[in-house]
Amino acid sequence: MFSSLRGGPQRFEESRKKYGDAFEFVDLPCPPTPENAERLKGCEAFLFSPFKNDGDLFWKKVSEAGVKYVVTCSAGYDHFDLEAMKKYGLKAANVPSYSPNAVAEHTVMLLLASLRKLRRQLSNIEHYDMELDGLMGREVRNQIIGVVGAGHIGAVTLEILKGFGPKKLYAYSPHRRARIGELAEYASLEEIYEKCDVILFHCALNDENYHMVNTETIARMKPGVLLVNTARGKLFDAWAVLEGLESGQLGAVAMDVIEGEEILRRPQGQNDLPVLDRLLAHDNFLFTMHTAFYTDEADRNMADTTLANLNEYRTTGSCRNELVK
Repeated sequence: MFSSLRGGPQRFEESRKKYGDAFEFVDLPCPPTPENAERLKGCEAFLFSPFKNDGDLFWKKVSEAGVKYVVTCSAGYDHFDLEAMKKYGLKAANVPSYSPNAVAEHTVMLLLASLRKLRRQLSNIEHYDMELDGLMGREVRNQIIGVVGAGHIGAVTLEILKGFGPKKLYAYSPHRRARIGELAEYASLEEIYEKCDVILFHCALNDENYHMVNTETIARMKPGVLLVNTARGKLFDAWAVLEGLESGQLGAVAMDVIEGEEILRRPQGQNDLPVLDRLLAHDNFLFTMHTAFYTDEADRNMADTTLANLNEYRTTGSCRNELVK
């Protein structure tokens, strides 16, 4: 595993105990680049974390090193080029689900923090400004809330929100489930944009919903709406979000993900994403660095499923979470 994989081999130590000596981890203190791919020689499998790579050339080099299987510890696999991997005979698997409570709780935290203007409050306190001007918040029970994406995470979010007694809960999903119907009323995206004071995004990213939040859709939303995105950065056109904040069409925005976020971790202390600087200038914009998933329970789930994927490949040559069809 390359240095880009958070936690290194020790992250999997507890999970690997059930497999005895079946796995040997090779720790490579360098990033996963075409130049470094040859270091994978002798490895059957490769644990790959989200990292910007050189597409076709990278996967060609990985295959030439003798790797057969590539696994990621995440649900998202935007960092995989599945066509190139298929071309070079590589199999790949992800962790399609892990503790849904982790992301759901973080989403509700961002919702509450935004409604109560927590970022401005903390900033004021740092400057010993104890006035209440501009700090009046809103209560969840008075909000009409829409959840876009009602899978496992969306369902837990709806269950949590139900306890706050909001004025109305709507859910949008192409796949309807009886449980969701008990928690919320199904609605179209247009209805959610038109009616909701708060919209929470939990949907997976695909070709159809890239930049689903853009200048045009923001204009169709209820003025002053609060948006929370803990799903995928590419669901939002960040420049359109900035425009919406500056015009006042968006009342507040909270994001745990942003398009291009992979460059924010390297190097530390530097921001190569200009739109983020512009967004952070607004105290009704709240940003966390892709930590919604990051709890002890979720991390255990990821490690367990990752090693289960590897074990399936090791023993059968296939995997139930296979991505390359």
